[in-house]
Amino acid sequence: MRKRATELNELEEGNNAIYLPTGLDKAHQHTNGCKPSKQDRTLLQDTPNMLVLVLLYMMQGVPLGLTMGAMPFLLQSKASYTQIGVFSVASYPYSFKLLWSPIVDSIYSLAFGRRKSWVVPIQLGSSVILLTSATWLAGRVESADVVSITALFFLLVLMAATQDIAVDGWALTLLARNNVGYASTCQTLGMNIGYFTSFTAFLALNDADFCNNYLRAVPHEEGILPLAGYLKFWGWFFVVVTVLIAVFKHETNFQPAVEADVKNPEETVSIAEAYRQLWEVVKLPAVRRFAVVLVTFRLGMLPAEQAAPLKLLEKGVSKEALAGLVLLEFPCELASAVLAGRWASSPTPFAPFMLGYKIRLVMAAAVTLVVFYFPSGASSLLSHPKPFLMLAVCGLMTSFTSTLMFTAMGSFFNRISDPGMGGAYLTLLNTIANMGVTLPKLAVFAFMDFFTVHTCMTATESEQMLSHIACTGSRNEGSNAHACGEAGGQCVTLRDGFYPLSFGMIVIGALLGWHFSRTLPQLEAMPIHKWRAKVKRDT
Repeated sequence: MRKRATELNELEEGNNAIYLPTGLDKAHQHTNGCKPSKQDRTLLQDTPNMLVLVLLYMMQGVPLGLTMGAMPFLLQSKASYTQIGVFSVASYPYSFKLLWSPIVDSIYSLAFGRRKSWVVPIQLGSSVILLTSATWLAGRVESADVVSITALFFLLVLMAATQDIAVDGWALTLLARNNVGYASTCQTLGMNIGYFTSFTAFLALNDADFCNNYLRAVPHEEGILPLAGYLKFWGWFFVVVTVLIAVFKHETNFQPAVEADVKNPEETVSIAEAYRQLWEVVKLPAVRRFAVVLVTFRLGMLPAEQAAPLKLLEKGVSKEALAGLVLLEFPCELASAVLAGRWASSPTPFAPFMLGYKIRLVMAAAVTLVVFYFPSGASSLLSHPKPFLMLAVCGLMTSFTSTLMFTAMGSFFNRISDPGMGGAYLTLLNTIANMGVTLPKLAVFAFMDFFTVHTCMTATESEQMLSHIACTGSRNEGSNAHACGEAGGQCVTLRDGFYPLSFGMIVIGALLGWHFSRTLPQLEAMPIHKWRAKVKRDT
């Protein structure tokens, strides 16, 4: 379940919970092209607008919670790890939204509203997809049709990512100038509500054991909330909210700034120039060197953080127990995030970054060992307190170091970013950093299957090996498993690829850490002009 705590902290990082970076918020503060209102309002007066923002961000968190949280859990018993890795492609649009953000910022209907021009049709489109595909998708999950499921969620995440660009910009004109700082709070609150609803809450209500133990008087074979019903609920919810916003929520389209000291991006930067600016930054030697660090610094801990929850489910650990562990950890994670954020605000941000890196790498090794020794079939926190306690400690330390590292990295982002480019520079750095999470996922799960060795063994006391019958790395009831069963045997795991892969990547991570300890101080000492690109603007 560390998967939940480290993709919301890190997809905007991507570790095992979803990062909602201040850098990305600042990006839209500079690139939205609208000037915030000069009229100050009290926090109470702006509360309705904040609730609108929380609602919009929550609706973005719903498909993200399903994509990065619930769906891998639902597929765990039906698909191979390679197939789960293929499904991770569905989350790519959220990491690469920089590629089309200039288009969203520049094309709109002024009469309808600059941000509503994107928010309303995207939410209506999402609702149509949810309503029309709910039953079909539930059937695809049962048959483990990963390609079809991936295609559908790729489209949903693409729409959520595009809406996020528009909503981030709208927040800066929706709130009064003195309250704009609360936009990131609305984002964090809304996204977490949507993410938790689609991950922890949905999995609990979808799990028959949880519902039978806590919510039902008479046991039933299925959970209270099926996948199809959950998708249809949100489909209609999207329709109602979108219609209300379209009809009753008016958007203020501010006039271009006229003060001499205020730059108006809409008048000076075309779409073509925005892309050209980004390309010039990418070509800088300092940025390219830094990009290597951003793409590789999570490799050492990625297998442990991404696959450990799924390995626990494979060992028979109940979803109910893991969900309960998340709820217990959540308050501690909030406190640790505040502490880590203060610690990372340092004149030399890479010092706390490297400390966090070393601890996080040790925690990856600890999590791998905890999973290896975790008792199979652990059904509750009370029946197996020590293993769950160790898992919780590792999870909290991972969450703390993840926040420490990413806050430190964000501090460096702010230092080197070119203010003349607005937030595009920050968004570019965050996009490169996200590649280090999204791109290797498929390879991680594929190598887990590659290194795993199964064989067919008879169920008799002699336990003879039926070497002529192959067992694949897939954990679903495929043809090979069926053939082994017909021969009077069962597929047995001789080597689990998760453990050699995890420890092997930890060793690679240690070597990378030695390289980072030499490279990062050099990057930190570079003069600021090494990070700035000279772009010839259109006239």
